[in-house]
Amino acid sequence: MNGIFSFDPTDKIYADHFPGNPVVPGSFIVHAFMEAGKKMGFAGKRCAIENFRFKHFIFPGEYPFNIQVSSDGLRCELYRNDRTVVTGTLKI
Repeated sequence: MNGIFSFDPTDKIYADHFPGNPVVPGSFIVHAFMEAGKKMGFAGKRCAIENFRFKHFIFPGEYPFNIQVSSDGLRCELYRNDRTVVTGTLKI
């Protein structure tokens, strides 16, 4: 599954995370992947978060993503400027 995650720069969370230099919390990114997994038909199933790596700060805005179903779960990638900036697996 490919798509775009949109992190609204007007969301009030960014006033505190971090003042003057807003960054999307990692928990928001993982949650976005979990919601996308639900849209793929994995709703209601338990999952574990494994090996999420945040290679760069993610600033509010839009980011393309990819989720692939593998034998060990949902492999997740988030991109910025054609570079992979977040990777991880949701074990289902």
